[in-house]
Amino acid sequence: MTDKIIILTPVFNEEANLPLYEKAVSETLLSHQEYQFQILFIDDGSTDQSWSIIVDICTRNSVNFQGIRLSRNYGSHIALSAGFDYATDGEAVATLACDLQDPPEVILEFLAKWCLGAQIVWGKRRQRQDESWRIFTSQIFSHLMRRYAMPYHSQFTTGSFLLIDNKVAHCFRQFRECNRITFALVAWTGFEQATVEYDRQQRKAGKSGWNLSKMLKTMYDAFIGFSSAPIRAVTWLGISTSLLGIFLLIYVLFSWLMGSPVLGYTSIMTVIIFFFSIQFFLMGLIGEYLYRIYMEAVHRPLYFISDIISHQDNRHNHVN
Repeated sequence: MTDKIIILTPVFNEEANLPLYEKAVSETLLSHQEYQFQILFIDDGSTDQSWSIIVDICTRNSVNFQGIRLSRNYGSHIALSAGFDYATDGEAVATLACDLQDPPEVILEFLAKWCLGAQIVWGKRRQRQDESWRIFTSQIFSHLMRRYAMPYHSQFTTGSFLLIDNKVAHCFRQFRECNRITFALVAWTGFEQATVEYDRQQRKAGKSGWNLSKMLKTMYDAFIGFSSAPIRAVTWLGISTSLLGIFLLIYVLFSWLMGSPVLGYTSIMTVIIFFFSIQFFLMGLIGEYLYRIYMEAVHRPLYFISDIISHQDNRHNHVN
């Protein structure tokens, strides 16, 4: 009996890429009889014709393709979480972007590592045909995450091109926090890992929605959610400014005792503004942690599914 491998593909306004994706996956993965591949599209609130195309693909090949449609745009990481929650019957689960920048045939190399015992297989970009700022920020992000947030000796990569065993997928489904980063949660599980190097391709069609602001938000969420570095930095900053304040107080008292008191309205105001700005910054960071605690406490659903297309043609609303 062949192993069932589920491939999760988030989709957001990818009407131009979906036909190319179907063709590429059919030629590279579905033609292999060694595994039973099933592709699950997760439409993340697309506003173009993406869902109509997904329905057409699933109708023509209901054995290999299924689709779920989220009620609105929740972001790619929530979309992947919806896919992991829905796809529970595979021996392994892989993720694959719809824009084909990550070649589908690399998943066969993932599976080779999986057969050798790896429970998490990361796609490591050897070369990537992207803008220089994307490459630079990704490298910085990866270095900082590896240094301050991820488990020791983790082989994680910052992209979401990976394959995990069904045991890891079961563990992943237990994470229910609101601010989610797929690769960070997978890396946090700490199971046996391996990497596969590949060359990242240019986007086949359309324009990427992954801009600088989204990348910075992901970096911010990762450090707040997975690293103690920010709150420890606040502690050390508080200690440093306290020592500086004590030093300035000693200096002012010494000057006064020596008969040359410190004068100058401008210098005094500068010091006051400096310390107040630090205080407001620290209050803002603490407020961010409190807000995230509140969001976890209210325990809102991560997403809603508005429609499902599968070989059972079982369409219904779903809450999770």
